[in-house]
Amino acid sequence: MTSKAKKAEPAQTTTDKTTADRIQLGELLSEKAPTQDFVFWIVGDTPIIVHAWSEKAKGDMLRTQAGATRTAKEKRNPEKDFTDSLYDMGDGLYGFPVTAVKKAILSCAHKDRGVPRSDVMQALWLDAEVVRVRPALAGAICDMPLVRIYGSKPEMREDMVRIGAGLRKTANLAYRAQFATWALRITGNVNPLIVAPHALAFLVRQAGTGIGIGDWRNEKGGWFGAFHIATPKEQGEWEAFARGGPLPKIESRKAQPILEAAE
Repeated sequence: MTSKAKKAEPAQTTTDKTTADRIQLGELLSEKAPTQDFVFWIVGDTPIIVHAWSEKAKGDMLRTQAGATRTAKEKRNPEKDFTDSLYDMGDGLYGFPVTAVKKAILSCAHKDRGVPRSDVMQALWLDAEVVRVRPALAGAICDMPLVRIYGSKPEMREDMVRIGAGLRKTANLAYRAQFATWALRITGNVNPLIVAPHALAFLVRQAGTGIGIGDWRNEKGGWFGAFHIATPKEQGEWEAFARGGPLPKIESRKAQPILEAAE
């Protein structure tokens, strides 16, 4: 008898199709996300107050939480409080947490403004330099994402503050660092399909006046840490300063008259 010809097995075709689909999907996944890189400067309109957690403060917190026996209270050292409040980047340079800048921007985002906070959170990325600071626990690591503060040298400021909670609040003196003239160079990327560049610019401007960064900012009932996006002229001056040029002069913003409503 003549043997019957075997029918083509469809399994091979299915396998080939599946492999082809996987290759196409791999190509799609390997494509670069549709992000847009940016760079801009924010320039301080009011001085910025920085307040990093000191090694001593973190150590006291760890000992309290670990139930360690309290030791005698050390004498106050305002100069050390001042230097400890700085985010030291080494070589005489100081920084500021980039997360605070993003938080200020996020605080202005809202769905009622057409820019939901969740959209900005996932679409916006800010670059930073990772700086390792001293932890409270030996052997642990504590990395901080910082952007450099460009500007004048830090000065020590003294403030009356209240610490504690409820009726246990007590008056105290706080010694922190302040930069009178300052600017930050912000780089990163944004997904324009989620947050349009003009919407991001709007949020940054709103964050500069309505929120601010650092201690005693507008968001916290203060006046410090206000900023604006640098104009092309200002950006050129700050880029020159970053290369070793003179410190730019901060011009006070001119008051704009409020237009009266037409009768």
